[in-house]
Amino acid sequence: MFHTDWLASESIYYNELTNKVSKNINDVIDFSSFAWDKEGLYNYLDFGYSVFGQTPLKNVKYLHPNSNIEIINGKLKITNKEDVLLDKLDRVSREEDVLHLIQSKINIWEKETTGDIIIPTSGGYDSRLLNQMINNKSRIRSFTYGISDNQSSSNEVVFAKKIADITGTKWNQIKLGNFHNYIDQWVDNYGVSTHAHGMYHMEFYSKIKQLVKGENPLLSGIIGDVWAGAIKIPLIKSPDDLSFLGYSHGMNADATQLHNKPINFELKEKYFEEKRLSLNHEKSRLVETMRFKIILLNYLMRIPKLYGFKPYSPFLDMDVASAMLNLPEEKRNNRIWQSDYFKNVNLDIESLQLPYTSQNTLDFEAAHIIPLKPLNKRILREVVNENYIDWINKNTYQGFY
Repeated sequence: MFHTDWLASESIYYNELTNKVSKNINDVIDFSSFAWDKEGLYNYLDFGYSVFGQTPLKNVKYLHPNSNIEIINGKLKITNKEDVLLDKLDRVSREEDVLHLIQSKINIWEKETTGDIIIPTSGGYDSRLLNQMINNKSRIRSFTYGISDNQSSSNEVVFAKKIADITGTKWNQIKLGNFHNYIDQWVDNYGVSTHAHGMYHMEFYSKIKQLVKGENPLLSGIIGDVWAGAIKIPLIKSPDDLSFLGYSHGMNADATQLHNKPINFELKEKYFEEKRLSLNHEKSRLVETMRFKIILLNYLMRIPKLYGFKPYSPFLDMDVASAMLNLPEEKRNNRIWQSDYFKNVNLDIESLQLPYTSQNTLDFEAAHIIPLKPLNKRILREVVNENYIDWINKNTYQGFY
C-alpha cells in the first residue's frame, strides 16, 4: 500500500490501465498505450507542473493528499481519508507557543540523529530559524550558494556567513554554474510530472557530498515562508482564478498554443466546486497552494535524499504548519513575529546593513556556461504550434550561440 500525508509531500503516481504504482512517474508510464491527456497536458503547460491529480499523460495520475492506494483483486483501490487539517485552522496561536513547538520538534529530531547536521542556509528567515534552534551547534555544517554574477557578494552568501559567525557554526559557500549537466538526472527522477527546475540543487548537494562523510541528517526550511506569512493568495472567484493557487512565477508555457486543446475543463471545474467555500478563507488558499505546488517543491527533500542525506523539516508537520497559519494576521504580515524573535536572539541581520547584491543571474550565467539545447521542432510541432516553438528558441537561446 502507498499513502500520502496531509500535504502529499511525497508524490505517488499510478497508471489506471496497468495498475502500476510508484514514487517515480517514469516507472508507471506504459509506452505501448502512450497518449496525451488533453486537459492534463493543457493544465501542465498552464501551471508548469501536473495539477488536479492528472499528469500530461492519459491514464497516468497521482494521489491527492490524505489518500491510500492499493491493489485488491487485481484492481486499484483508492481511499480518501478525512482532511483533519480543516479543524485545526479555526484557532488562534501565540508566538511563544509556535516558536516552542518548532523548537521542540527540531530538538526531538536532533536527539534521534547522529553526526554533523547539514543545513542548507540561504540567510533567510527559515534557514536562520533552523540554525538558531539546534541545541548542539557544534554539529551544524551549513552550506550556501549565491545567485548573482559575483556569487560571494550575493545576499544569500553574505547573510549566511554572518549567521554562522554569530552562532559560531561551521559554514561553506558552494559555487554553482554547471547544473545543466544534471538535466538527464532530473528527468530520470521527475520525468513529465513537472518542468525541469531543481538541477541547481543536484549540483549543490553533489558538491556538499564531497565535503562531508556518511549519511548525514539534513534540516530543510521547505515552504516555511508560506506558513510564516511571506505570501498572499488572491480570492478565487471562478475556475480561471485557480491559476493563483499555482504560484508559478511565470514558469509556465502558453497552453493556448496546443493543437489539440480540451473543449471542457472538467478537472478544474470539479476542483473549484468542491473547494469553492473553503477557498474563501486565506489560510485554506495557502494550504491548497502548497498542495498544488508540492509536486514540484518536494525536490527540496527528494534531491538531498538522492545524494545520501537524511532530510527532515518541521514545516512539513501539520501541527507546526497550522500553528503558524493561526498566528494573528498583524503578526504574520511581513513575518513580524519572526523578525521580533531574531531581534531577541541577536540574529537581526537586516539591521546590520551589510554590503550585498540582490541580483539574480544564476540561470543566465549557467546558460552561458552550458547552453541548453533548442527545443526539437520536428517532434514538438505534432503537439504545439510550430511558430511558438520558433519563438521560444529564438528568445531563449539568442545570444548563447
